[in-house]
Amino acid sequence: MIEKKNITITKSGLKMETLVEGHGPTAIEGNTVKIHYILYLGPGTSSSDYDYDNKCYVDELVDSTYEEAPFSGPIKIIVGTETPKDTVYSKGESVRGLSEALTTMSIGSKKRLHIPPDLAYGSEGASSFHTFHGYRTPPDRTLDMIVELIEIQDNKSE
Repeated sequence: MIEKKNITITKSGLKMETLVEGHGPTAIEGNTVKIHYILYLGPGTSSSDYDYDNKCYVDELVDSTYEEAPFSGPIKIIVGTETPKDTVYSKGESVRGLSEALTTMSIGSKKRLHIPPDLAYGSEGASSFHTFHGYRTPPDRTLDMIVELIEIQDNKSE
């Protein structure tokens, strides 16, 4: 693991910048957590948003759970649960890089993540039906996102 100032790069290649330190226990695999995120989806991301002034579809998106659409409020993620390849996303699933980051976060933590393709949707990318954020992800796309951990639930005690 490489650390510089508030930036950590793990052995897997996940790059994390701590923006806000949290408090309390960290999330572990199997926990259901509530997170807010801002996801910067770069060029090649398809959407149904049409720019009437420029007469074209918006091709570069920013998705945020802080805004009203498509999600309103924090989403639930089950740490360590990925959407299997070629399977439609189920509530609570995400990608390996997000789970890895969440296991380093406590409540109130906010981090900027650069999740490399092999910890996200890989060389094939993913359709909007296979992603936790509901948008197409091009092949070999690094996910650039800010994640805030709101709540940790211990599923074993429920």
